[in-house]
Amino acid sequence: MRADPVGDNLQVASPEGFARFYRAHLPTVYGYLVRLAGGDRALAEDLCQDTWFALTRELERGRTDRADVRWLLTVARSRYLDHARRTALGRRRLRLAGAADSRAAPEESDVPDGLLSLVEQLDPAHRVVLLLRYVEDLPVPAVAEVIGRSLPATHSLLARARDELRVRSGGGPDA
Repeated sequence: MRADPVGDNLQVASPEGFARFYRAHLPTVYGYLVRLAGGDRALAEDLCQDTWFALTRELERGRTDRADVRWLLTVARSRYLDHARRTALGRRRLRLAGAADSRAAPEESDVPDGLLSLVEQLDPAHRVVLLLRYVEDLPVPAVAEVIGRSLPATHSLLARARDELRVRSGGGPDA
């Protein structure tokens, strides 16, 4: 039996109506996200929460027409794709950071497997500066401000972090 979107739209503005709408459509939205996320339930839960939060923002603006499971699935898909793009971009940036020659961009096939797991093994200070610089894409002066160090000290820390990453990836200190 299909839910009546018009009836849902009219009643979803009340707390009771929203609760009914939520209970009725949560399994559909969550299940869709679990499938998109390849079974990663934690990711699906986070994206599902973002999706429902987007609906509440729209309802606060008086957009009760958004209380439609098709709209929710569209938002859920967008949230998943945004996450996938950010993850891919972060991995690409970490690969660049771990490249043997930081002056030249590596080919995908030249990048060691498991680089992300190597990053997790780094000294915490090294991990932080690499993530801020190459995943968050902060310029070095902004990284220095975030970690509370001078610009020269931050440059030095980044160099040591890249060296540690190269060593852990099997590239050696001078690679």
